[in-house]
Amino acid sequence: MCKHMNFAAQVNVARMEDTGQFMADITVRCSECNVPFQFLGMEAGIDTHGARVSVDGLEARIAICPQGARPNPLQRMAFNVKRFDG
Repeated sequence: MCKHMNFAAQVNVARMEDTGQFMADITVRCSECNVPFQFLGMEAGIDTHGARVSVDGLEARIAICPQGARPNPLQRMAFNVKRFDG
């Protein structure tokens, strides 16, 4: 039985041509037994301003942007901004 001590992660970044936004798709596997890991605590689907997970839970889909393009979490807390949808 594998104790899952070592991991391999893959990140693919996609630029959505129609909106100019970016998404990072992340997967994680045990590098010893090759078992994929599921992401927990996210709803399934795509959110171009947040984080979701694939229906099987094996791929995190996270909206990203260049630094400074949107308020960061600390700036949102300081100015009480709930979400910036551009």
